[in-house]
Amino acid sequence: MSYYSNASQLYFDFVYDHYLNEHSDFKYLLDLINVIEWSVVPNFIHKRGRLGYSNQSILKALFVQKVKGFNTRELIYFLRTNPQFAQAIGFDPINNFVPSEATFSVFKKKFNSFYLFEIIARSIQMGIDEGIFDPNNLCIDSYPISFHSFFNNKKSHGKFKNQKEYYSHPIQANFGVKPVSNSKPVYDKHGNQKQSISYFGFKAHTLSFFNVPIFTFVSPASHHDKNYAFPLLHKTIDLLNLHGFNLLADAAYDSHDVYDFVHLETDSTAFIPLRISSKKPLVGDCGNSLSLHSHYFESKRNIFRDKYVCDDPSNCPLNKHNCYAYKNFSKDDFRSSLNRDSSSFKKVYNKRTLIESIFSKLADMTNSTSLRFINAVEVECNLSNLYLIASAFLAHNMGRDDLLGSPKTLMYETACL
Repeated sequence: MSYYSNASQLYFDFVYDHYLNEHSDFKYLLDLINVIEWSVVPNFIHKRGRLGYSNQSILKALFVQKVKGFNTRELIYFLRTNPQFAQAIGFDPINNFVPSEATFSVFKKKFNSFYLFEIIARSIQMGIDEGIFDPNNLCIDSYPISFHSFFNNKKSHGKFKNQKEYYSHPIQANFGVKPVSNSKPVYDKHGNQKQSISYFGFKAHTLSFFNVPIFTFVSPASHHDKNYAFPLLHKTIDLLNLHGFNLLADAAYDSHDVYDFVHLETDSTAFIPLRISSKKPLVGDCGNSLSLHSHYFESKRNIFRDKYVCDDPSNCPLNKHNCYAYKNFSKDDFRSSLNRDSSSFKKVYNKRTLIESIFSKLADMTNSTSLRFINAVEVECNLSNLYLIASAFLAHNMGRDDLLGSPKTLMYETACL
């Protein structure tokens, strides 16, 4: 089969197809594993008792699980039926052959994500040094992860139950809202297409380059996107020391504190469109316009605020005499300094569409889970990131840097080229 026969595949598909044509599936998996610096993770942390399984081996096995799309039982079967491969990633086929489902579950729940972030940072830094990744543009977005739950079953809709009463064991998922895909429309009882639907689960907040994801933090589904911009950017500064980049994000991140952090802490520029609600004039309950009354500093939350009041409360049709509203503001006001109608803004922001293929792949790999704890889900999400990073390195090692410009140019060339 020609490498150029399918114009819909990305670099990770190209690498996989190449290996299946030229080598074995095991070589593909081992080469993916070998481009990653696993030595960051201490093999054994136990101070007493038997050592058990190596942390590096378990992490490599979970990495294979993400690459192959296995569930835990399928992963264990794969390792048991391929003892040579299991031995190659550090398991002992004779003594403690393969971990159980419970061992994998406990590992994901308790594993310190710091080590995984360190592995990703080392790989990303090596890619930047070799010119594989371009650090001048960063993108941030989120994707939903549904929990395997009664609450996400369409047949259960309308049967209201309290999640705390329904689940007897602790669970860190909760209810949130996710957009509806145009390819899978959802309609209300009147036949109108919905723009969003509620779900029970988690939300993955991911920072990425145009061609690979970097770090992911996971939250309950109800948490706001913009609150996770700060830990992601802090992690990027601490581990990668990146400054002077363009940050591209959608209107969910349109907040003064995001602009201020990006400009002041990273010496970078945030390219974010305005929220629709922020474009509308402030009005009171009666519909009359509100005008600026005063600025003040709210010390409890360490923010500046504007107070708006009704121009003429004596003519209020609702007989209200204290109609008012508040808005946060920034002394630097980087948010207002951006000319979003300029060609320079549009030229940069339009590049944000380049990451859609990456986030679509991530969402497909972790679109649902049976894991109850944020740390366990976060481990899986960052292993997905690591898989795409490792695939990019293999494409580079195969001399196919032309596939790594961005997801739009990561496609196979058409047969006519």
